[in-house]
Order: sequence, then C-alpha cells, then structure tokens
Amino acid sequence: MYHDVCASSPASDIPASAAAYHVSRDRFAAQIDVIRRSGRRVVTAAEYARGMKEDSVVITFDDGWRGTFDLAVPMLRQAGWPATIFVTRDFLGRKNFADDSALREAAAAGMEIGVHGTTHRMLSSCTREERLWEFRACKEHHEAVLGQAVVSASQPGGDWNAEIVAAARASGLNSLGTSRPGCNSARTDLFELRRIAIKNTTSEADVTRFCSGRTAPEVARWAMLQLPRRLLGMKNYSRLRRILVDEKKGGSVEVFKP
Repeated sequence: MYHDVCASSPASDIPASAAAYHVSRDRFAAQIDVIRRSGRRVVTAAEYARGMKEDSVVITFDDGWRGTFDLAVPMLRQAGWPATIFVTRDFLGRKNFADDSALREAAAAGMEIGVHGTTHRMLSSCTREERLWEFRACKEHHEAVLGQAVVSASQPGGDWNAEIVAAARASGLNSLGTSRPGCNSARTDLFELRRIAIKNTTSEADVTRFCSGRTAPEVARWAMLQLPRRLLGMKNYSRLRRILVDEKKGGSVEVFKP
C-alpha cells in the first residue's frame, strides 16, 4: 500500500502525517527490483479478486497524489507491471493531486483506477446513505472519466467495519482493500483484503520480508493500536494522530479532514 512517489522528498506544504507515506523515486525503484527478484507475479486488485492469487503481489496507491501518476506509473510501465490506484474524487484537481486527464492516461498505460471515497471522510462516522454516496459518487465519476467499469475500492484512513463493507457491496464493488497488514489467501474475504503500508522509512529488507509473507511486526503493531482506535473511534483517533504528528513536525492538518 503506497500513497505517493516523489522525486527526492515530499513537497514542503504536505503535512508530516501524510508525507511519511511519500516514498522517493530511488527508494521506489529499489523496491520494484526487490519485488522482481522475488519472482512473484504482479496483478491488479481486480485480477486478484477474479482468482489470480497464487504467488501474486498487488501494488496499490491511495488518494490520487500527482507523483503516483507522474513518477510511479512510468516506472511501473517500464517494469511491465500494473498497479491499482485508488483515487478520492474530491482530491482531483487540487494542488499536489492528479486530475481527470491523469486518470485516463494511467488507465491507458494498464493501471487500474479504483474508488477511495468521494471526500475521504471516515466512513464509520457516516450514515448509511452517506456511506453509499461516498462509494457510488466516486465510482460513477471514475467510470464517466474512463468509460469503463470501476470495481475495486479501498477505504480511507484504515476505517473498516461491517456497515462499510455492506455499502461497498451495495455500490457494485467487487473488493475492498483495508489498512490491516498481513498476507491474503484464498480464504480471505475480498472485502477485508490485507495491505502493508509502505513508508519513507521502509527498507529493501522490509519489502523482501513482505514478499516472503513475513509480516509479524506490522500485524503486532496494528493489533496494539486497535484499543485506542475502538475507544476514541476512527474519526477522533485520526484527528488526534494528525494533530500530534503535524504539530510536532510542522504542516497543516487540513489536507485530510476525517
């Protein structure tokens, strides 16, 4: 689970809580090489959902950052690989984010475009009607831009529960990527797909470990954070995390409003 690729470092106006997930071009190139050496097949989320599970890796990007399209897509195309890019509708056209033309170009290059919510709100804090709108309005926009079906989604902010799954299913989606780390198998529910977050501190050794299915440290950390998330609720947990991180390291907390 990537978010963005940057030339060397994230733009100075990107808050620290988001910038931590912006990987440099050189680091991304090294990680591509690690995945290549693993011998695993790289497929899209849609291909994985159709049953291409054995020895596969799905490379995903969340949000729709500009560097994903300007830097990562050409590098992936050179490698001969697809990726799935989950794009938030209302981020399109904003500073540091892609626009509709970038979506079309990425799709033409073999990338899958997926749903990442209409506004990037925490869906557990929404009503049923709002959850449906978050999935459907984003899906409909992407389909209108691309002229093709959009069937895969990921949920913003690591927010997941049964009501969110129900809304995704009712919106005509085939799978939902989560922020829960780990590896998937034929037994994994397609609406609870595990993904491993790649940060600017993720090493080649880490990616080698992930490709070997060894994710115990990430799973343990995720489990440890479940208690504060349940106590605070995902909306409040996300807000508190961003305030603490961004006040400590600088940047605005207004880029993502949970």
